[in-house]
Order: sequence, then C-alpha cells, then structure tokens
Amino acid sequence: MAFTIISPAAAVNANTIGLGISSTSLFEANVEAVTQSIENLKFLLLTHIGEIPNMAPDFGTRLLFVLFEQNANSADLKETIEEIITSAVTKWVPEIDIEKIDITTSEDDPTLAYDVVIKLTINIDEFLTTAAIVTIAANNAGSVFISSQLGS
Repeated sequence: MAFTIISPAAAVNANTIGLGISSTSLFEANVEAVTQSIENLKFLLLTHIGEIPNMAPDFGTRLLFVLFEQNANSADLKETIEEIITSAVTKWVPEIDIEKIDITTSEDDPTLAYDVVIKLTINIDEFLTTAAIVTIAANNAGSVFISSQLGS
C-alpha cells in the first residue's frame, strides 16, 4: 500500500484527515470517552514497562513478556496474567472496572487458533451502561491480536 504525503491545506481541500480518513471538517474526528478509555486500556496492555521513559517510566505491563515466555504450568500463567492486568488497570486507568477475566490456553482448548486468549469484560465508570469486551490473543510465533466490542 502506498501513501502520499500532502500538506494540511491540501488535506482540508481533499476532505481527508491523515491516511485516507474522509471528513468534511477537521473537527468531526472527535472520540467518545468510552472509545478513548478502551483504547487507553489496549495501549496500556501492549506497552512494555519502561517503553515511555520520559513520560512515565513505570507505565505499561509485563503482559507481552509473560505471553511469550515458555510456560510449563498454565495455572501459574493465568494467575500471573490476571495479576498483571488487574494491577495495571487499577493504577493507570481507574475509570475501568474489570468485571471478569477469562483466560483460555491451548492446554484448555486444543482447537484454539492462539496459544493464549484473554477476554476482559469491563465497564467504564459513568460512561458505559453495558459491558465491553476486550480480547487479547497471542501465539508462540510472536503474533498478538487485540480487539474490542461494546456490549449491546
């Protein structure tokens, strides 16, 4: 895929913002608080501790390290993942309430496409009346998949 760099004036004239996002106004790209909170959670979980040293050196998690370690015991893995996620969310995104953490490994379900699948059911204080689900999946090949969906 090729990208073209254009000036801000040309972007406004071409009704585009950034990389092909169409809009009639630069100010229509507002993000809702719920969406921003979910994106903050994803960013937190995928950031290594120390990756942003000048802003907050202790921001992030060890989640990716743990997901890609050679683990012999899935019970220990699940406990470690739950602790990592819970402590990071409590510290960095306290507006998010974790209702449930479901962790499934390939030992639990040999038909999984990934080696570990983590499903977080969350609520966001004052903004979300139904739960949202954030899914993180990883395999030993080094692939990570993360997605979210708002409850209905």
